[in-house]
Amino acid sequence: MSEATEQQRLLGLNPASLYKDIWKLSWPVMLGTGLHMGFNLADVAWISRLGALQVAIPALAGSVLWLFMSLSEAISIGTVAMISRFEGAGKRGLMSHVVIHSFWLSLAMAAVVGGLGVIFAEPLLLLFTDDLVTLAGAVPYMQITAAGLVFTFATVSISASLNGIGDTKTPMLVMMGTNALNIILDPLFIFGWLGFPALGVQGAAWATFISNAISVVILLFLLFRRRELNVRSLLAPFNFSIVNNILGIGIPACLQSAARSATGTVMFWLVMNGYGPAAGAAFGAGQRIVGLIFVFLSGLSVAATTLIGQILGLGDKSLAMLASRRLIILGIWVQVAIGFAYIVLASPVTRLLLADDPQALASGISYVRIIGIGLMLGASTGVVGGVFKGAGYTMPTFVAGTVANWLIKIPIAMAGSLWLNWPVEAIWWAISLSVVVEWWLLFVWLRRGSWLEREIVVQSA
Repeated sequence: MSEATEQQRLLGLNPASLYKDIWKLSWPVMLGTGLHMGFNLADVAWISRLGALQVAIPALAGSVLWLFMSLSEAISIGTVAMISRFEGAGKRGLMSHVVIHSFWLSLAMAAVVGGLGVIFAEPLLLLFTDDLVTLAGAVPYMQITAAGLVFTFATVSISASLNGIGDTKTPMLVMMGTNALNIILDPLFIFGWLGFPALGVQGAAWATFISNAISVVILLFLLFRRRELNVRSLLAPFNFSIVNNILGIGIPACLQSAARSATGTVMFWLVMNGYGPAAGAAFGAGQRIVGLIFVFLSGLSVAATTLIGQILGLGDKSLAMLASRRLIILGIWVQVAIGFAYIVLASPVTRLLLADDPQALASGISYVRIIGIGLMLGASTGVVGGVFKGAGYTMPTFVAGTVANWLIKIPIAMAGSLWLNWPVEAIWWAISLSVVVEWWLLFVWLRRGSWLEREIVVQSA
């Protein structure tokens, strides 16, 4: 008798249960992502009380740090793909070893990446601006946040393991608590309320650092209590096959995210150098506003990864195709509806963050509207990417992301800002077009069906 018949799964994995499974997986991720976006907006709202241009400090540091943080996908995507595949196949004996290898890989990567971020914060930021006022705040902000990447990466690894078995609720609850703590700590550290030191913009970074550290402790405690994963300690014999699979699946997805983050960093450089701090503030605020759509798309993407992985573990390719179609249709409806809302509500929403700077406000409104158009036309890129990730076949996401970002977005933006003297809206249109191109490339690749044939094989240690 297989482990799958001895122990009940968290998901139904049949045609009648697909929508229920999608909802069960997606709503906690949506809520958790919404809370995360909320605390980012709270950061911006508190910081904006120091002056609208102060918003450019976390935006500048964040543009570099997002490139670093995207590297966590080299581990998290491989972890979800393997855990979900083995859960679907009823091979729970392998899952604890995957969890342990994933955790230590995440810490090792975070130590390297975070260390580089701390040491090279100033020269990295100098690539994007020589404004001494902005740099004075951005360098320590980046150093604090880079040092905290060890907690961020560990949280991502543990959450990926839980997501793989279909438990997206536990990471959401932990995020809810720690994000609430972050919102409470923000004004204490930024303004020095209740006797705390007044640290200004750096206070927001310290609030996040502390909240993420507590998140890891809680997640580790809960991880040991999950019977499905059967983790008794964080020690296991080294298994090169597990590491090879995690990185083999995760690295292409990581490179795709890194390409997007790197181009985002380049775009921020083009904005800051070509149009000034006001446009930089608009870019940073606009990213946070538009990021709200990922509250919904991230839930569907995670649902796609876990659900497709478990169904392919069962070996039911027709069910996998049915699940992918339903997920994509849901993604299209969500993205079109919210993209339209951005176009209609761009002005009042942007005023919440940039009302005291007319130039930044005008650029921010145009950003939200133009990106809203791209989102409506770009359908459900993240959901299609989630299908590929669940199959453990992440090369399409890398290729599509590379083409859309490096061959479409960057050349158009550079030509418009550096040589043709186009207004800052040229940057926004380049971003929007890249979203559409990436979607169509992924959709065409999905239709080929090669993702259904991917296998994940782990050899004994």
